[in-house]
Amino acid sequence: MTLCDKIKSFPRRPGVYLFKGEKGEVLYVGKAKVLRDRIRSYFGKSAEARPQVKFLIKRSRDLDFIVTDTEKEALFLENTLIKKHKPKYNFDLKDDKSYISIRLGLEHEYPSITTTRNIKKDGAAYFGPYDSSLAAKEAVEQIVRFFKIRSCKDREFSNRIRPCLEYDMGRCTAPCVKIVSKREYKEQLEEARLFLIGKSAELIDRLDRKMKAASCDMRYEDAARLRDAILRLRDLLKKQKAVSHFGGDHDAVAIASENGMVSACVLKVRAGILTDRKAYFSASTIGNDRELMREFLARYYTQTDDVPSRIFTTTPSDDLNDVVELINKKVSGGLLKISKPIRGEMKRLVVLAKTNAAEFLEHKKSRRGETEVLLNIGLKLGLGGAPELIDCVDISNLNGREAVGSVVSFRDGMPDKSRFRTYNIKTLHTPDDYAMMREVLTRRYGENISLPLPDLLLVDGGKGHLSVAMKVMKDGQIPLSLAAIAKGKKEGECDRIFIPNRKNPLNFKASSGELLFLMRIRDEAHRFGINAHRRMRSRKAIKT
Repeated sequence: MTLCDKIKSFPRRPGVYLFKGEKGEVLYVGKAKVLRDRIRSYFGKSAEARPQVKFLIKRSRDLDFIVTDTEKEALFLENTLIKKHKPKYNFDLKDDKSYISIRLGLEHEYPSITTTRNIKKDGAAYFGPYDSSLAAKEAVEQIVRFFKIRSCKDREFSNRIRPCLEYDMGRCTAPCVKIVSKREYKEQLEEARLFLIGKSAELIDRLDRKMKAASCDMRYEDAARLRDAILRLRDLLKKQKAVSHFGGDHDAVAIASENGMVSACVLKVRAGILTDRKAYFSASTIGNDRELMREFLARYYTQTDDVPSRIFTTTPSDDLNDVVELINKKVSGGLLKISKPIRGEMKRLVVLAKTNAAEFLEHKKSRRGETEVLLNIGLKLGLGGAPELIDCVDISNLNGREAVGSVVSFRDGMPDKSRFRTYNIKTLHTPDDYAMMREVLTRRYGENISLPLPDLLLVDGGKGHLSVAMKVMKDGQIPLSLAAIAKGKKEGECDRIFIPNRKNPLNFKASSGELLFLMRIRDEAHRFGINAHRRMRSRKAIKT
């Protein structure tokens, strides 16, 4: 039965439809007010002018549907299925776990502050994500310095019998030995929270009152610390006010799309200040701008705790009523409103978001050749989209001696040398490539990683090296997509690409841009590792 024939069995009711690929994998999830009519639109004349739809139909082998009572329920189900299946042709909203966030451990009697990449529903408060790990760590440093929130691990906290060095340096109030009361520590936490959510003006008022009280009590060291914090915050506030003058807490969201490529921009305004811009890009999407906006809002705001009371968009509010209900149900307690402004500062803010989205799309289009190669790699490896960030790991050694692991990164098809690292093998002095690979992977992607996780990790080697990488990721519960690149078995044979749960290598043409790009990354990792290995041997030769 062809897909066109299958449409006849679709009911005239609201629900969710799923396009599926050759192996039953979900390629695209959509919702419909009338399932049969919506699916027919993919095969009519209007679809012929949309290359991304033709791209989807060409790769689909099956169609399925789930009936719901209302269109609103269909939206809820659509959002759930997208999160579960991560379809290739839905909006490729990056998982927040790829980035670093700040965690306040509110589940603890005396919460600590840390950075993390694993956001869980564990009672803690998460702030971010931050695109830069340095920015997140600097924020934590400022909070520890000015608000004296503990940064030790819970195990260290519970085993303390005397204050640590942080207390002696005036960077912690030692809740581990009950020097500070619960009430006072709670006040410290509230100040840190205000700092993290950008409510600098309210925080300055609190600190100013505390500074004056400390001065009156002749606690001059505390007063000086509070004065320094106030001066720093006022300087930050002054710089931010030079950027924008919008009132309240709200976001402006806009998208720009062209030939299946789409970018989305979120401008965040907190306490009347434009505090952040976040941009997202997907190289192959289905749907018109209104559908894409609905999908983006539903996914973005159900994956973050930072939801303002107002969101302004380029899409009329009547089209987004069910999205509002979905977000309110998940995170914001029924307070959210989404609207399309028609004049004034909010209109200007939305136009600014649209301009940012368009500029981001143009930036991605300017590198379209690389984007197409990356997209094809993503499709071939089953990543659900083009891998924006790729890491490659290689091991260099001389009969097991002076072994060095190298990791290189490519972002948007170009080397990102800020992420390049070498690792001197510490645990082995015998030629065991697998054990060396395990050590390097554990050190690079273990619990204390400070760099964003890549969209794809490529290891130099065959199926054995890939198995090692799979075990390290499984043991560490690290959400990484994996592949291995191995030399051809015979002289003149092209390199082979292996992926998990597949016996034979993927079928890449020898001269394809995709294979040549992966080989280029591997060669860069090899070159980087060899250079480090030579430097190590040279240093040892000089010493002897």
